Amino acid sequence: MRIVSLWTLVTLSSLCSAADILMITMGGTKSHKIPFWELAKGLIPRGHNITFLSGFPADFSFNGLQEVTPSGLVEFIRNYTNWDLLGARMRGDLPLSLWDVFRYSWQACDATLEDKETMDLLGRKFDLLILDGAYPECVVSLAYRLGAPYMYINTVGFYTGTMAMAGNPGPYSVTPVFYRPLTDDMDFLQRVMNSIFHLTIQPVYVASMTLLQAIVRRHLGADIPHVWDLARNVSFILQNGHATVTYPRPLLPNIAEIACIHCKPAGPLPKDLEDFIGGAGESGFIYVSMGSSVKAANMPDHLRKLLIQTFSRLPYRVLWKYEANSSMLTDLPPNVRLGRWLPQQDILGHRKLRAFVTHGGLLSMFETVYHGVPVVTMPVFCDHDANAAKAETDGYALKLDLETLTTEKLVRGIHRVIHDPKFRNEAKRRQMLLKDTRTTPLETAVYWTEYVLRHNGAYHLQTPARNLS
Repeated sequence: MRIVSLWTLVTLSSLCSAADILMITMGGTKSHKIPFWELAKGLIPRGHNITFLSGFPADFSFNGLQEVTPSGLVEFIRNYTNWDLLGARMRGDLPLSLWDVFRYSWQACDATLEDKETMDLLGRKFDLLILDGAYPECVVSLAYRLGAPYMYINTVGFYTGTMAMAGNPGPYSVTPVFYRPLTDDMDFLQRVMNSIFHLTIQPVYVASMTLLQAIVRRHLGADIPHVWDLARNVSFILQNGHATVTYPRPLLPNIAEIACIHCKPAGPLPKDLEDFIGGAGESGFIYVSMGSSVKAANMPDHLRKLLIQTFSRLPYRVLWKYEANSSMLTDLPPNVRLGRWLPQQDILGHRKLRAFVTHGGLLSMFETVYHGVPVVTMPVFCDHDANAAKAETDGYALKLDLETLTTEKLVRGIHRVIHDPKFRNEAKRRQMLLKDTRTTPLETAVYWTEYVLRHNGAYHLQTPARNLS
């Protein structure tokens, strides 16, 4: 079957000439770049040229990819993300104020459009734009000015706003908001609260888009249509979801799911890490990472001490992704190894890994299922609670609350997911379900990208429902 799908892609490639594609993410964390990178890696060998704009400087380069990092957007995100997420969560405060949530879209837009590097793109010709479904409203105006069709990679898998704008049904009764610890199986009161959460987003969104519209027209001209209308005209959406790891949903013909587009089989670890793990014997090791948005440098001392005390009581070795200055950790136990960067998927696929302790970021949760690993989650902000709630309901994760976390609770939680076989069994079952597909997520994404190119925007797939108020 895989040979047939690859042959199909090769055959269709002859019908789709090399294209110039502009990718843009306005996302405020680096993880938003990852699905774009993976799609670019699939498109470039097929002759396409990719220009990629984001607020994060390139980590690597390869032929056919040009990265553009507007200095204004880089600086805005750096200042905006100087946050105390862990401290706020442990105090029971909102990790982000309502003002911060409200201002991001239009202030990031202003920082992007006032930058010369961004405006220079208007002098080039692009055949297609691929935009982040998180905050696309600013850059759909660029697509309009460039006269090119555009599609989304909806990087936040539990966010359904962009799909709703495209006319895709999303009944509140089974569509939990992405920032609350709800699942699709809600009781009556939860459905009422979920509906209220959905409805209260609307006036905030309208107010934010009103400010953003003025900024767009100031930079790009008064003839730019309303960004609301432009956002509805999206050609295709690559949704970062899958029924195995997000929820079963009704999808329009111009939406395809590509969860785990970045996932890959584990490779060998560097010798120093392998030697460290080997020293654990059959006890194995656990892996601890709070992702790219939750920085160890901003970790409260109380949490740092709590984690160290926990690790010292475990009979396992611990690999801990810790980007801050390790000299502060004077009481680090000998069973712990730190790394500013660690090859996460190679670690998750290691046969001696017993559990993964994480914040519950979407890509990390996808990787957890892909490699069949039980997990302990400690959600911090944004979609972490929704991701953790889904994983716990599915049975391969245990969710702990940072506000009430103690050393004893964390020790018990880690032991539970390791020694109760239901967690690993469910992780392995989900792994099998996730991988049982006709094509890989990358093959799916490449096919539909080239489909939109072949059919000049593929507007025949759009539904008139997108224009209903």
